[in-house]
Amino acid sequence: MSKNNIINFLKQHKDIYPEYFEKNRLQKIKYGYTCDINQIYCYLNEIDITKTDYFRFFKLIETYFDLNNLNIAEVGCGYIPILSSIIKQNSNCEITAINNKIIINNYNNIKTLETDLSYGFHFNNYDLIIGFRPCNITEQVIIDCFTSNKDFIIYLCPCAIEPLNINYFNKEKWTYKDWHKYLINIVKKNKNYDVNILYNHSLDDDCPIIIAKAK
Repeated sequence: MSKNNIINFLKQHKDIYPEYFEKNRLQKIKYGYTCDINQIYCYLNEIDITKTDYFRFFKLIETYFDLNNLNIAEVGCGYIPILSSIIKQNSNCEITAINNKIIINNYNNIKTLETDLSYGFHFNNYDLIIGFRPCNITEQVIIDCFTSNKDFIIYLCPCAIEPLNINYFNKEKWTYKDWHKYLINIVKKNKNYDVNILYNHSLDDDCPIIIAKAK
């Protein structure tokens, strides 16, 4: 793998990735460093895609959902929709990759949509909602899935995000595990869904995966 190719890509898009030009972070980048860096490795073919978390997550999704003929939305897809591309190339589905900013639009003929999901979104036109560590939009996406009565599978991220229900945030120190418990509790309380919570230890971060199917 060529770190120089990754660094050159970051320099070409310095306005998108400014944080990597601080505190000598360019010298630390490798696959597994951050989601942003992982996507660049995949985009530049600097790693075998089948050895990545994106491909492993796709294979896990396949075990719970028949993706063929579905209209899928990937939420918080990141700047480069790698997961959507993998899903599209390996199944007969329609998929739209959604993020507040996308720098490789329509990558591998994937439909892309730039919008801020933190303000709510109507998922009525989709059959399945997928999220790979979508971070701060996660709770709002779950709420919107409930509103539209849509199946979803979300791999949580290791971030301590404040809950939308600010009254719930009453701990002196709120950890990412607290946030996971909070989200899982929201989903399990919805009796209109069958819910599975699982861990796939081959994925980075080893965070919970929420699988929810509307009854």
